[in-house]
Amino acid sequence: MTDRVTAYDTAPDLYEEHQELVRTMAQLPLRERLLRRAALADRDTLTAPEEDGKALQAIRSAALKLAKHDQTHGTAAGPVAPATLGADSPTTDLRSYVRQEYAAWSSRP
Repeated sequence: MTDRVTAYDTAPDLYEEHQELVRTMAQLPLRERLLRRAALADRDTLTAPEEDGKALQAIRSAALKLAKHDQTHGTAAGPVAPATLGADSPTTDLRSYVRQEYAAWSSRP
């Protein structure tokens, strides 16, 4: 699995990424929008304690939307299959999925 350091090596600053998404959201393909929002939620909640339900819900929701899209459209790029993820999946598994997909997306030519 891809760790956060490797997955987000080339990612823009959190604030810049948020602003870019706000500006371009309507023009982005759906999968890219879901992926970037999930990665942003992951990065934004890295220091959130496990007890912070609101923060964890943000990453869980975004990751599950991405996984559902990837399962439906066969668009997953990494070794963890989206079909293995669900509402009862540990947050760490969902984060790993987002990171693997972001790493694959951001390293494309």
